[in-house]
Amino acid sequence: MNIDFSKLEMPRPLFTFDFTYKLMHSFVRNTEELIQISIEGYRENGPEVEEIEICADDGIYQYVEHYQGLDSQDVFLEDIFTKYFPSVQRRSALLTLVATYEHELERFCDVYTIKHNTPVKLNDLKGQGLERVHLFVKKLIGLQESKIFPTIKKIIKLRNSCAHNDAKICEKDGQPIRAIAEMIEDEKINVSQDGKHVHIEDGFLIFVLSQFDAYTSEIKETIEAK
Repeated sequence: MNIDFSKLEMPRPLFTFDFTYKLMHSFVRNTEELIQISIEGYRENGPEVEEIEICADDGIYQYVEHYQGLDSQDVFLEDIFTKYFPSVQRRSALLTLVATYEHELERFCDVYTIKHNTPVKLNDLKGQGLERVHLFVKKLIGLQESKIFPTIKKIIKLRNSCAHNDAKICEKDGQPIRAIAEMIEDEKINVSQDGKHVHIEDGFLIFVLSQFDAYTSEIKETIEAK
């Protein structure tokens, strides 16, 4: 007898949060290791110095440093390669981290709807992304007072600024983004202000991961308590 495995429906687990955490923890660790390798490479190898003759008779020369296609006439190389580029890499990693949990939590809501035949589906609710997910979690699962989601809302604000506004601390109309300002003021969160932009430091990505892990734990505990 031949079995058509393509027609078999395999039950989907309600929770896959543990695997997501492990995957993203490895991703964050790999990101920080690559950043550190890049910084150490700059500090160990240093930029090349080019001597430009201005007036040989008077002994006047100009010295320009070059490193990976940039030179000291345009930018401060030390800041670019030890501060700015690492922050940009963490911005990109933040987008991936948040998007992964957003997808995982949306999938969780869909599976929960199927298993419990809920009268309302995720797509029936207003909003989008994690805000809509949390509305589902409140209305259908009963997590009314999350201790973690207020911080996740601030993370979403920073993610949006990174994705659409070059990680600036103000909206395009010049109004300060309060959620970002609060994170900068919080000494426990590894972000700081760099001119008009947010500088993301080592430790912030693992902080974000810890918040999502705590939030999914809240969801599991609420379901198990029913």
